[in-house]
Amino acid sequence: MEVAAKAKSQGDCGAKTAPDSWRETLFADLLRSIRLRRSFYFLPELHAPWGFRIAGKGTVFHIVVEGTCWLEVEGVAPIPLSAGDFVVVPRDSAHLMRDARTTAVEDFFDLVKRRAPDERGAFRAGGDGPVTKLVCGGMQFENGPTDSLLAVLPPLIHVKGKDGDAAPWLRATVAHILEELELHRPGTEAVVTRLADILFIQAVRSYFEDHAAADSGWLAALRDQHIGPAVALLHAHPHEPWTVASAAHRVGLSRSVFATRFTQLVGEPPLRYLTRLRLNVATTRLRASNDKLSAIAAAAGYESVAAFIKAFKRHFRMTPGEYRRGRQPSGSAYTAQT
Repeated sequence: MEVAAKAKSQGDCGAKTAPDSWRETLFADLLRSIRLRRSFYFLPELHAPWGFRIAGKGTVFHIVVEGTCWLEVEGVAPIPLSAGDFVVVPRDSAHLMRDARTTAVEDFFDLVKRRAPDERGAFRAGGDGPVTKLVCGGMQFENGPTDSLLAVLPPLIHVKGKDGDAAPWLRATVAHILEELELHRPGTEAVVTRLADILFIQAVRSYFEDHAAADSGWLAALRDQHIGPAVALLHAHPHEPWTVASAAHRVGLSRSVFATRFTQLVGEPPLRYLTRLRLNVATTRLRASNDKLSAIAAAAGYESVAAFIKAFKRHFRMTPGEYRRGRQPSGSAYTAQT
C-alpha cells in the first residue's frame, strides 16, 4: 500500500516532514471508509418565531435555502446562518436552530409529528413572521462507532455561502435531492442516500481544505514530522502487534514523548485510536462477508477470537454475531467505551 511504504520510510528516518502525497492518500482512504446506511430528509418552511432542538440522531446537516437563523451547537459559540450556508453536525452533538437567540425551542421530531410532513418531508411551522426555508437531513453510518474520520471531525462543519447563494456543487446536489423527493420515483431512497453521501464528503473536503494550516487537532497531527507518519502506519497496518513503544521506535521518539504528543494532537491515546481502527476493519468484514470470526479477528490484529469478542462487546455492547445479523449498537455511537 502506498501509504504504508511512504509512512514506513518517514517513520524509519523519524525526522522528515510528512509529504503531501501520503497525507492526501490517507484522507482519501478515510473518505472511502465511510459507509452510509440510510438517510432522511425534511423540508421545513419556518415562520418566525420558531426554534427546534436535535440530539442523539447521528450525523445531521442543515442547508439554509432562504432566510436567516441562528445555530447553537454544544461546545461551539452560536453562529448566524443565512441563505447558501451548509452546516454538518457530525457526532450526535445536541444543537439548536431558531430565528432568534431568545426564541423557545422544542424537539424537532415532536414538531415533525405535529405538523405531519408530506411525502417529500415538507411542512410549515412557526408564527406569522419572516420565513426561513431549510433542507434538514440525517445520516446513519454503518461503521459510525469505529470510523476514524467521524471521530476526528470537529463538532461543527460550516460551509459558508457567498452573497446569499450556495457553492455551485451544493446548489446542484440540493436541486437533485429536491427533484428526487418531489417525483418520488422507484429507487428514490437509494438515490437520496447516495446524494447525502456526496454532501458529507464535500463538507469534509471543504473542512480539510479550509483548515489545512490548523495548529491543533488531527490535521496538525498529520503535519507533525513524527506523529503524522505514526498515524499513517497505524492506518496502513492495524493488524500488526503494535505497542506504544514499537510505534514510538518506528518514528524515532521515546515512548513517553510519543504517547504525550500523540494524545495532545490526535485527541486520544495511541492504543485507543488503534482499537477503533481494528474494530472498523472487523465491522466492515462482518457485514460484507461470511468470513469466520477467527479470520476476521486475525485480520483486525487480535491474537484470539476470545480477545476480539471481548473488545467488540466492550465497544459495541453486543457480540460480533449480533452485529453481523443487523442489530444496531445501543446508546450513542460516540460514548461507547474503547
